[in-house]
Amino acid sequence: MTSEALKADPNRLIKIIASLSSARELLSPEVTKADALEVRLDLITEPIDDALHSLRTSFQGPIVLTVRSSDEGGAYAGGSAGLWKKLEPYIGLVDSIDLEIRFKEHASKVKKHNKTIIASCHQNRMPDDDEMQALIEELHSFGDIVKIAVQPQTKEDVIRLLKITAACPYPIIMSVTGTVYRYARPLLCLFGSLYTYCYIHSETSPGQYSLREMQLLAHLLSPGFVDPWFEGRPVRSGDASGYYERAEQYRKHLEF
Repeated sequence: MTSEALKADPNRLIKIIASLSSARELLSPEVTKADALEVRLDLITEPIDDALHSLRTSFQGPIVLTVRSSDEGGAYAGGSAGLWKKLEPYIGLVDSIDLEIRFKEHASKVKKHNKTIIASCHQNRMPDDDEMQALIEELHSFGDIVKIAVQPQTKEDVIRLLKITAACPYPIIMSVTGTVYRYARPLLCLFGSLYTYCYIHSETSPGQYSLREMQLLAHLLSPGFVDPWFEGRPVRSGDASGYYERAEQYRKHLEF
């Protein structure tokens, strides 16, 4: 099965943002396999003007511009004025701007450019339900899309996070930080998260899946997927040939 077929699956609930951390990734043919792209200005050190212009003409999905602060897992250690200086040259080439709470003063300027605001917060802890609801409301107060990444400590926390995502009355991107409960990343999309973030060459957050891995997971977790090994028929005891054929098919999917 080709990557184009995986992406085109009409039943697919898991939408993928590829997080790009270098000019080389902006020019990678892999970007066409994502539903949306995030350009991480805090991680990119080389000029990207030409690459971003090229990307804008070749990629049809939404492009998000992000400057992630060092306090929230990124590489930007400057202040609010410096953040706007990094964003402003490229704002005309993207569809959305990611703004952390500490930088929400720029929301009105982003709106003047008619760009969508992804209001974000990243924490290496798991807030209680009241904290989560207050955080959602604060982010919604200046953003079009709420984005929250927290770190579950138990399986019960993961279940709680799924419930909070499903009950959120606003457009939301919910994710997890860390590697222990990374499996929640695709599951959260099944409960209402708009996207899950992946990488092409290098992780931009610990626990991310690669774009290719998430494409396969998105296909397997889509409603209506029929396992070609079983296909509704009883499995004959002792015959493992179908299993090995199926495993080989899945291995080839990861190599597209």
